[in-house]
Amino acid sequence: MATAQEFSTEDAKVVLRDILETFNIPENQVRMEEARDNAGNDMMKVMQMVFPVATQIQMDVIQRYGFPGDGDGIIRFAQTIKVLEKQDATVAELNSKLKSIVMPPMGAPPAMDSPTS
Repeated sequence: MATAQEFSTEDAKVVLRDILETFNIPENQVRMEEARDNAGNDMMKVMQMVFPVATQIQMDVIQRYGFPGDGDGIIRFAQTIKVLEKQDATVAELNSKLKSIVMPPMGAPPAMDSPTS
């Protein structure tokens, strides 16, 4: 099992690039697009539909690098990357790209008209 002490910034770059490439596989692009379409701009639906697909894609990759292929593994991986991105600009950039895939920017909610008195 990979630990932060064993996992270098170079390892992080390799894994992050592999994850990003995996998201670009046509089958995974379709899975993510369908999940996003079904979720729309509803944050709760994004959490219910998009996050599980994105998490599964990531888990399939990280387990090849010594992390458990489960929720605990994805948390350990994220924590390790968080530490390493502070040490290396490329790790930070790659992780930022990953975050933008998993959690694309959401538009601001429509303005609510305040009741007039």
